[in-house]
Formats: sequence, structure tokens, C-alpha cells
Amino acid sequence: MNQINNTDSDQSLQWRVDVNAFRLLGRELITDRITAIFELVKNCYDANAEDVKVSFFDIASDPVNGQIIISDDGTGMSFEDIRDKWMVVGTNSKRMQLYSDPPYNRKFVGEKGVGRFAVDKLGERVKIKTKQAGEDNWLYVNINWDEYEELSKSSNDGQLSLFTDVKNKYSYEPAKVKEEKGTKIIISNIFDVWSTNDLERLYKELSKLVSPFYPVNPPFEITINSNEFSSYANKPVKPDPVKYYSHYAEIKYDPDKGFQESLEFNSTTGEIEKKKLPKQIFGPIKLRIYHFNEGAKRKYRAAYKNDDTRIDGIKIYRDGIITTPFAEYEQDLDKKRDILGLDKRRYSGAFDTVGTREVIGVLDITKADNPLIIDATNRQNFIDNEDYRSLKEFIILQLTAFEELKKHERITKRSVVENKLIDASTDVKTFERELQKIEKVIEKSSPKAKENINRLKEQAKGLHQAISKGISEQKKFQKEVERKEKILYRIVSMQEFASLITHAVRTSIAKVKHLGEFFKLNYPNKDLEKFFKQYAVLIYNEMETLLSVTDFMLGFANVNPENYAEFNVSELITELLEKQYRAVFKKEGIELEVDIKGDFVIETNKDAFQDIFQNLVSNSIKALKDSTNKKIKCTGFLNTDSFVIYFSDNGYGLDMDDKEWIFGLYNTRTAEQGGAGVGLYIVEKQILALNGKIEVIENEFQPTGATFKITIPFNNK
Repeated sequence: MNQINNTDSDQSLQWRVDVNAFRLLGRELITDRITAIFELVKNCYDANAEDVKVSFFDIASDPVNGQIIISDDGTGMSFEDIRDKWMVVGTNSKRMQLYSDPPYNRKFVGEKGVGRFAVDKLGERVKIKTKQAGEDNWLYVNINWDEYEELSKSSNDGQLSLFTDVKNKYSYEPAKVKEEKGTKIIISNIFDVWSTNDLERLYKELSKLVSPFYPVNPPFEITINSNEFSSYANKPVKPDPVKYYSHYAEIKYDPDKGFQESLEFNSTTGEIEKKKLPKQIFGPIKLRIYHFNEGAKRKYRAAYKNDDTRIDGIKIYRDGIITTPFAEYEQDLDKKRDILGLDKRRYSGAFDTVGTREVIGVLDITKADNPLIIDATNRQNFIDNEDYRSLKEFIILQLTAFEELKKHERITKRSVVENKLIDASTDVKTFERELQKIEKVIEKSSPKAKENINRLKEQAKGLHQAISKGISEQKKFQKEVERKEKILYRIVSMQEFASLITHAVRTSIAKVKHLGEFFKLNYPNKDLEKFFKQYAVLIYNEMETLLSVTDFMLGFANVNPENYAEFNVSELITELLEKQYRAVFKKEGIELEVDIKGDFVIETNKDAFQDIFQNLVSNSIKALKDSTNKKIKCTGFLNTDSFVIYFSDNGYGLDMDDKEWIFGLYNTRTAEQGGAGVGLYIVEKQILALNGKIEVIENEFQPTGATFKITIPFNNK
């Protein structure tokens, strides 16, 4: 093959943008029309607007001929601004200048340079009318997306068509008042019909745009106007005051002392208190949480006509403006976007976890102090990185305090009911004794009174029996509720596990398909032989992972749901390790030490509980594979309010930096020995179903090995 030499001094290539990019940046990137309006209103905020009006004309009766108009009284744009900023994809103008002009000094919230493409989500044609103060003329720019559409079709026919080939016309119109300023975006040929419900949802989302605790001065006011819906005739957008909540807590960062406040529940006082933590990796934050218990939610629903969407979780604000709109509509609340993962831990209120339907929260961050909490380009999430993951964990930690409070109140309420029943039983007994005293006094003097007293004694006896039966039934009912909650928790754990497994299996299948396609298209080819060998190994490894996962799933499927009974934990673990695994340990040359003191009886699924230790043993055997003098040790004892188990081996061990990571799905350090990263994930879920905890602690074998500490609380009966 001859090499071509190019003597041209300019040996370079330029990127060119295909016309189809407009759809990727508009209709497909901006995933929701409420998000599209959001983006355009946020641009008004960046333009130092004080008043913004979002107007809808004929969008219900005749959307093709209807209009959506977003107008503001901001600084407006010059011709150069339109040419060099607004019509430049991904311009960095707001990244170069972080704050708007005085006296507003607003932190720019539109930094990606793609928000302007939100208009393509709303309608086919766009007209921009804009002017800066002091200019003589209004500048008009016409953008017709249908021209891009037509060019896109020719591009699909094989003809190269560039985004920059479309010419958008502009013109000028004299201004009546030279000092007028602002921008009006007129969108026509509307794609979708809008209803009053859509405007209601837009109103709710826009009311959350500015943090209720952030002083915007000069102000930023939004109005929604519709010529078809009278309830939205020049309606100012105002945030709803938070009312009827049962509990409130606020934490902040102390810059002078360098500590971040965090919430914790004090079981002695029954109150949520604050503790001091070091500065967190994600930076300083301020968080306000309003919690609604069942009584508060009933009041809230009554006031807002059973509108469940108003209590909607925690929103994150950066420099006073909401970071992502979280605005995608979902009629089924169980399917609503939950980017902070608050609802993944619960199932329709069956457990003590706190989800988005129980709290309203405002979390304030800043660009300067929290630079790595970054909006995703589609404005519906954040970029996944260590800072954002840590922030989510910190938010859930704060909710844990409310969860402990929730459990405390439930137990206290139950105790109050039980105590009232017991008091009533005592009062009836006292009443019976007093009747006996009266009976002796009047026994001879008034036979008629004695007859009445005997009747009262019979009634009191019946009442006492009814109360005693009520106490017994109440205890049985509570025990049954706790049993069902445990079963439901296991179902939820499996639901989450099944979801993660489904995504993971799908990913593995996609990899295998991709690698198999390479074989299909290229085999045989001696030049690609090394790739065939590499890809064959990759396919084999993916299939091994899939087999491991399906084995675990089948194991869950084969767990007998009827095997739910009381059993002695000490006896079960001893039986499993000393008898069932005896042959395995002998074959592997593993020395076993079991020392479990005290009898601890629990009621749960015996098969599922046994799975915990089967997974731990399996992991230890893999970790001990290349070790000499192999040891596994399991000890246990009764503590003040729990049963504690230590499970250890002297294998190659765990890095303490992995002590939380290791419980994640597919996270494993034993891949070479066949580990799939599923076992410890399942172990943690099963122990959580018992309201227990598992953690990695400093290894009792030195210098290598791993020790797991399992804590299972006593049942309070």
C-alpha cells in the first residue's frame, strides 16, 4: 500500500456539526416541556430581569395557531450578543463571567449554552424580539425549526447538510421609547395541546425556581397568563408557604469553626438534635427539612384538596436558584423521578423510612463552595461523581434522624394505648372492690340496692374480661404487624435487587452481543486473531457473571416462604458451620473456631437467615484460596439490647477504604476466584430486613484477613 504524502503546510481537519444536532439539543435533550419553559425563564433570571411573563394563547383550542410567549424586562441582547452568544452552541460566555452586572450580581444559572434549544421542545417557529437600553431599534430574529427539519431529511438521504447551513433572518423596528429594554421569545406552531392541569404543574414548578430562603434583591417576579383559563389570567407565581408540618429541623455550616452540622435523634429526650461533623467532601451546605407525620399529612391534604404532589421531597438550590427542575410529569407517584434515591428505601409507607411524600426540604449550595455538584446537560439529574454520591448519602443521613423519631413516636403511641388499656383494667378492678365494700354496708338495710349492685358487679366483670381480651388481641395484632412488615421489607429488598439485577444483566447481554457481533462480522480473519482470543475471554467472563447472578436469583426463588418461624440463632450458626460445612472446610484445609454464647431466639425466614452465613463462608473460602494456615472464626454474644456476631477469616483481607463499597452490587475483590459481587449485597439486605446492621471492622487476625460485625437488635414486645 502506497503512503500518500501531503506537502500542504496546513494538514488539519475541522469539526462540522450535522443538522440533526438541533433535534438532539432540543426535543431529545430537553426531555419535558415544563423543563423547556424552566430553561427559558432561567435565562431571564441571568439577564437581570425583575419581571417575567409566561403567556399562553390558544394553546388548548388551536395549538397549531397558538403561541407561547416568554417576555422579560432584563438587559436585552445586542446584535453581537445574538450572533456571538445566543446563536453559538455551548458558548462559554457565562462560564467566563460568573455573575450578572450590578446591582443584581446574580450567579449565572445557565452555563451549558444549550438552554436556548428548549424552544424546539415547545413549537416549530420562534421569533426573538430584543433590545438593550439606549438602543434606537428593536432587533427581530426569526428561527424556523421546520427548515432544519427539511434539511435533516436531505441529510438522511446521504447529502451532507450542516447545522450552520440554515440562515435565520433578522430585521429592525424603531423603538417608541429609547430606554425600553428586555427580550420577548414568541413560539408558534405549538406541538402539544396544553390543559389547565399542565398550567397548574408549570405553576408549581416555577414557584420552586427561587429558594424561599434566598434574598433576591432586586426581586425576580414571574407571572403566568392564559387567554383560555381564567384561573391563570395574569396570575403571579408565588411559593406556597410550608404549613401543617409536624417537625422542622435546620442545619448549616460554620465557616469560622469549620464544622458541618448534622442531625441525630436522641432516644432519651425523644427529640432531633444537632451534632458537629468535619467539613464534608461535597462542601458546606444549608438544609431545612419539614416533616409531615400522618396527622400533619391529613391536615395538608384537607387544605390542598388531597393534592399529594405538594409534599415532594428535597430540592437542591444553587446560589438561590433550583439546580434541576425535577419537572418531568408522572401521574403515577410510584414512578416519579427520584434522583436522590429517597423512595428506593421504602414501599408505600409500610416501613419507618422517610420518603419524598413525607418531607419538604430546601438544600442550599453555591457554585463557589460546591463546585463538583454539577447539573447534567438534560437538567434532570446531576453528574454522577464522588461529591454527588456523598451528598446523597449525607441527605439520607439527615432523614435517618426523622426515621428514628418516626419509630419513637409509633412505639410511644402504641405504649400509650397499651397503658390506657392496662389502666382501664386496673380501674375496673378498683370499681369492683368498691362495689364489694358498698354491698357489705347495705347488705341488710336495702335488698333492692343489693340487687342493683349485683347487676353492676356482673357488668364490671364483663367489662374487665373485655378489656383483658382487648389487651391480648392488641398484643397479637402488633406481633402480626411486625411479622408482616419484616416480610414486606424482604419483598422490597428483592424488588430493588431485581431492578438492579435486571439492569446489570441487560448490560452484560449488551456487551456479549457487541462482542459476538464482532465475531459474526469478522471471523475468520488471521489479522484479528488476537482480538478473537481477547473477546472470547471477555464473553466467557460475562457469561460466568450472568450464571452467578442467576444462581443467586434462583436461590432466592427457592427460599420457602412458609419457613417463617422462631429459631435459636446460636444453634443454627453452630449447626451450619460445624456440621454442614465440615467436609468443605476439611477439603480446603480450613481451621474453624465457633464460640457463640447465650441463646438468642428470633422469628424470621430460616432459609434467608442461613443465606447470610452461607454467603460469608463462600467469600471467606475465596479469600483463603492462596493462604496458608487458613482460619475462619465465628463468635457471638448477647449485648444489652442486641445480639452481636463477629465473622472473621485470615485471607488476603479488605482495604478499609472499601468497607462500605464492598456491600454494593457487583463490587468484588474476588473476581479472579469467581466472585460476582452479589453475596455481600444480599447479606446486607437480609440483615437490614431484621433491622440489623453489618459492618467491616478492624480485622482480629493480623496481618491479613477480614472481620464482619453483625448486630441484630432484640424485638421489643
